[in-house]
Amino acid sequence: MLRALMFIAVGLSSLAIGECACAAEEYHPWALFEVGSWKKVRVVTETLGVDGKVESVSTTDTRTTLTAFDDTSYSLKVEATVEVAGRRFQTEPKIVRQGFYGEQPGQASDLKVVGSGEVVVCGRRFPTQLQEVTVNNKDGNRITLLHFSKDTAPYVLKRETRAVGDASGGPSAVECSVEVLAIDMPYKVLTEIKPAAFVRTIQMQKNAVALSTIEVQCVDVPGAVVSHSSQEFDATGRLVRRSTLDLVDYDIARPVQTSVIPKKDEPRRRFFRHSRNRRQ
Repeated sequence: MLRALMFIAVGLSSLAIGECACAAEEYHPWALFEVGSWKKVRVVTETLGVDGKVESVSTTDTRTTLTAFDDTSYSLKVEATVEVAGRRFQTEPKIVRQGFYGEQPGQASDLKVVGSGEVVVCGRRFPTQLQEVTVNNKDGNRITLLHFSKDTAPYVLKRETRAVGDASGGPSAVECSVEVLAIDMPYKVLTEIKPAAFVRTIQMQKNAVALSTIEVQCVDVPGAVVSHSSQEFDATGRLVRRSTLDLVDYDIARPVQTSVIPKKDEPRRRFFRHSRNRRQ
């Protein structure tokens, strides 16, 4: 089953190079919501043979619930049911913990502002803060360049990631490019029309497998992704797998106290997210 990815480019803007990096915890598509918020999606995956015909089809219904977060990471409970050849299988629920920059448990990350930039989306220019994130693990580093805009959802407008095989800067094992193609597009999310962003992701893996995904992201929904179409190609360029994702349902847990009035400079929907003084 293909993964839906998210987020990111190069340029000039009015943001100062010396400005502090904005915390990912404030703008991450899960951290915008209270613990207990959840979404349910359905992914249909087709596997294709050498003749291009569909050999098998699987349907996966997944419910993902935000169970915890702190200033550096968040945890999700993932419950999935898979249907293959008419048979349904309930998988064991899993708790997945991850850092806001994709770090796995035990991995360290370093964030720094490296400049200012500009991203053009549908002819409109958006100033961005250039952030470089390095995630360290025993096999090498993963370096990501983010174009961040705190005033424009989905906030990370472009992202470029490469995995360095060793500390000396060896050849890249994985490369990923994520780019917002359109913002504030009207999109039907269940029964409502909401503003959404269209996002393209291209991922190359070390075995030459390529993943191409077009996502629809709506920051009003936990996790943001409400739809995707994805393709996987092998080393010869042959399409071997394709999938679609659709939002089935979601629910937003409300904070115990809802009297906090959002500030004017806060991004849209911040009144649904947790109050920062909850942790004090």
